[in-house]
Amino acid sequence: MKSIFVPTDFSDCAEQATKAGIELAKFHGATLFLFTHFDLPKGWELMTEEEQSQFPSALRTIQEAKEKHHEIIAANPEVTILPYYSTANFLNKIVRFVDAWSVDLIVMGSHGTSGKSEYFIGSRTQKVVRRVHCPVLVIKQPLKSIAFKRVVFASNFNSNNRDIFLRAMSFVATFEPEIHLVHIDVPSIFDGSDMVLRSAMKDYADLIPDLECETHILRHISVDAGVRYFAEKIDADLIIVSNHYRRPIKRLLVGSNVEALVNHAGVPVLTMDYQEQ
Repeated sequence: MKSIFVPTDFSDCAEQATKAGIELAKFHGATLFLFTHFDLPKGWELMTEEEQSQFPSALRTIQEAKEKHHEIIAANPEVTILPYYSTANFLNKIVRFVDAWSVDLIVMGSHGTSGKSEYFIGSRTQKVVRRVHCPVLVIKQPLKSIAFKRVVFASNFNSNNRDIFLRAMSFVATFEPEIHLVHIDVPSIFDGSDMVLRSAMKDYADLIPDLECETHILRHISVDAGVRYFAEKIDADLIIVSNHYRRPIKRLLVGSNVEALVNHAGVPVLTMDYQEQ
């Protein structure tokens, strides 16, 4: 891992993500890009200095952010931290930045929400998970350690997810974790054969012979709730899930298991991107 991208608005949850990003950057010897977006008056970048001076609160916001970036950089001299600022569209700027700099991992904080609005509007973290084709690690609470020792990989375990599984395992293998392969079986008239599923899960487990691995099939009312229940039951350090792209209409109709996990899970969630063809 060579580059880690951390968006921050300096809120408490963003601070937890920044700390996690710094620890991961230390561990991997990676460069950390610290990104702050400003909601400034329209046309700010085209204004003259005299025109900008008419918005003292905006100037103060920018100056305070730069000072906070400087404090973070000064407190972590062993990590290469590069500050970036943006007044453009938040999501589009991140998409372009990640592509231009070949970012390996995004680390974001999330407050989480509940209710219908999350599927129609969504938090900034949800939008990044939805749009950016890069692994995203979502942090809700202070990490006990970046050495993830008990990891849940939730999947349907079809062949399309094998590459994601291997990439996910390369992310955590250094920590020699205990891996739990989990499939959540929700009520459906299309339920498949447990025998076929167990065989597929065994094939996945065989891909990581050097790691301790257990397989689990649980029945629950929803994938999101089932994964969270299991992760809490075993006191997991990390949930990993493949992020299958959903077209907007489909997402509005049935929601997104990934976005629901990002919103509701107290355990850190790592989303690994997979785009449908």
